[in-house]
Amino acid sequence: YSSEDEIRSHVEGLRLRGGTSLNTGAALDYVLRTHFTRPSGSRKEEGVHQILVLVAAGRSRDNVKPSADALKQAAVTIFAVGAWNADQGQLREIASDPSLSLNVQEFHSLPNVQEQVMMSISTPPAPRESTNAPTVPINPAQKASKRDIVFLIDGSDNVGNTDFSFVRDFLTSIIENLDIGSDRVRVGLVLYSNIAETEFYLNTYSRKDDLLSLLRSLRFKGGTTLNTGKALDFVLRYHFTRSAGSRGEEGVPQLLVLITGGRSGDDITASADALKRAAVITFTVGARNADPAQLKEMAFEPRLAFNVRDFYSLSDTLEKVMTPLQRQRVPNVIIDEPEVLTGEPTVTSTEVSAVRKRDIVFLIDGSPGMGKSFLQIRNFLNKVIQELDIGPDKDQIAVVQYSHDPKTEFELNTYTSKDEVLAATTQLRRKTGRVLNTGAALNYVTKNVFITSAGSRRDTGATQILVLITAGKSRDDVGQAAFAVKRAGIVPIAIGAKGADTSELQKIVHDPTFVLTMRDFRDLSTIQLELLSKMKAVFIFEQERRDVVFLVDGSDKVASAFPMIKRFISRIVDSFDIGSDRVCIVQYSDTPRPNFYLNSYTSKPEVMQAINALGLKGGTQVNTGEALDYVRQNVFTRSAGSRMDEGVAQFLILLTASKSTDDITQAAVALKGAGVAPFSIGSKDADEDELRQISLSPHFVFRVDDLQHVSTIQQHLESPLKQLNQEKIITIYKNFAQAGVKRDIVFLV
Repeated sequence: YSSEDEIRSHVEGLRLRGGTSLNTGAALDYVLRTHFTRPSGSRKEEGVHQILVLVAAGRSRDNVKPSADALKQAAVTIFAVGAWNADQGQLREIASDPSLSLNVQEFHSLPNVQEQVMMSISTPPAPRESTNAPTVPINPAQKASKRDIVFLIDGSDNVGNTDFSFVRDFLTSIIENLDIGSDRVRVGLVLYSNIAETEFYLNTYSRKDDLLSLLRSLRFKGGTTLNTGKALDFVLRYHFTRSAGSRGEEGVPQLLVLITGGRSGDDITASADALKRAAVITFTVGARNADPAQLKEMAFEPRLAFNVRDFYSLSDTLEKVMTPLQRQRVPNVIIDEPEVLTGEPTVTSTEVSAVRKRDIVFLIDGSPGMGKSFLQIRNFLNKVIQELDIGPDKDQIAVVQYSHDPKTEFELNTYTSKDEVLAATTQLRRKTGRVLNTGAALNYVTKNVFITSAGSRRDTGATQILVLITAGKSRDDVGQAAFAVKRAGIVPIAIGAKGADTSELQKIVHDPTFVLTMRDFRDLSTIQLELLSKMKAVFIFEQERRDVVFLVDGSDKVASAFPMIKRFISRIVDSFDIGSDRVCIVQYSDTPRPNFYLNSYTSKPEVMQAINALGLKGGTQVNTGEALDYVRQNVFTRSAGSRMDEGVAQFLILLTASKSTDDITQAAVALKGAGVAPFSIGSKDADEDELRQISLSPHFVFRVDDLQHVSTIQQHLESPLKQLNQEKIITIYKNFAQAGVKRDIVFLV
């Protein structure tokens, strides 16, 4: 239909369909396959928002998660409205965001939520990519035209402000020649010098016009140090991931284009090798002082390294770069061989440095939820072990099963040859046991398996890797046990299917990209290569500690958004290791008022309970300057729990809906001068200049139309929270120390 009258006429003629079973999962899958398609009228490829409104009266009899994830993966914003016996947990799981899940007692109360739905539809939040692999099949012809391209651009003084315009023009020319779209070519951009900073992710923009507009406004970064190795590591960790829009697990080619004007001041070898093992095809383009040998080492293969005399000549390489950029296929990385092989076009072998010795423990769910899938797990285990280099001075393997309690099948030092390990895994039988206590099992392997007497070689430098394979949600808490695993220097990788809880698995690992999920364990073969890659390209994570203060506008203007603000803070805190990390909340309006200090609570449940109990402070004035001074003088202090003098990074997250009624300039300068990294989140009524003055750098200013939609910026906020330490904060502050402050400068020559 193309007119409102036609639609109204049809809706008024609708009759109840009838039926006794409710299969919401099947229904979600149906609308994705038959309605959100071009033949059915979908205009997704033109950049039109795709919205689904679900109205349900009961709990679904089938599994809703895979279909809901597939819709989110397809960038469909889902509203879930429930009444009567609808399951609120299911509705939240289906909705694109918890704020888009609504519930009423009776259907006659639906008008009570009508305005809220209409407002959200009018200004829908950017749909978040699902962290699960899509369930919608992709045909090879479609896949061939897709690619994910991240541009990593040298923004240091090696390029300079004048030549940066040539780099910008070069990027513009490339993007103008690409078929940009969320289901075609996606583009991300990172600038770097001593540190790397994200300009936008692969899933930030889906329209070519938006990308070109942003490029026109792109400004030179500056910096005297060039750490290309760290920048390569940065893009692998934070851009070539599902949450950032990467479709690598769907078979979409992953491409990195590095443009640099100087020699790297840090080591590039390890990071370049890690990208190759992750099947990322790196192009390098160098000018001026770039080192040709480094360019070739970083490139996926030597023919993808390009060098020109100066940046003015970049345009001469456009055709040479565009041809392989548009035709390059996904490489088939052979993990245990010292080479990288690809399909056409032919790629010469690339040496990969030998990995250090590893102690690998497989922790396997043996509960009834695993069922007959245990045979598939055992076969998968054998295939993975076949690819490893087993031996006393090489890889060592241990296997532990668990349900309500754990059981060691064999320890790291039980077998010394691959044949012995394979014989032992072939004899494995499912443990059984009704309850699944993953937390207890994690504690067990930390204290009883990753120890010297059981064969661990941690003290002699062996990488400690834990591979968890589970089919269900744990009955006990995994948070503290996961923290202990990571604190012990163990790198966890989590594989989940069936009833496994993705959010729970993400708590266990260091990085969300180390969670591998699928609908059923029959699909294990699809993740074998990625698992081997992660075990070989594994990082040794340093456990950075953080003191994080949330400074929240508690004025009357925020009342309607306050529940969403509390939920947003809860979700940020849920990603923290409370104990290692500390959290404080201060509300302010005319005056500031602390809800709790950095040292008030020492466990995550205590912090979560305190957040849930928060009430709005209230007030008509918003004195942000006074509040900034207050937290500097009274919160970021040793007596209030700050560990600044121990070198712990200090963060302030400001959430405000208004322009300050007092001056913020001196308070903002003093706060940053004290070593605090402020991030600013403001609604449309907050003053842009104030937010920029307050923030550590303009990159840490986040805007939303309304604080009710604050959850949409969670991903963009979490990355710098994880990346920044005290040293980086001081460096950024020095670069932006006097930004926004008036100066009278006299040169006496």
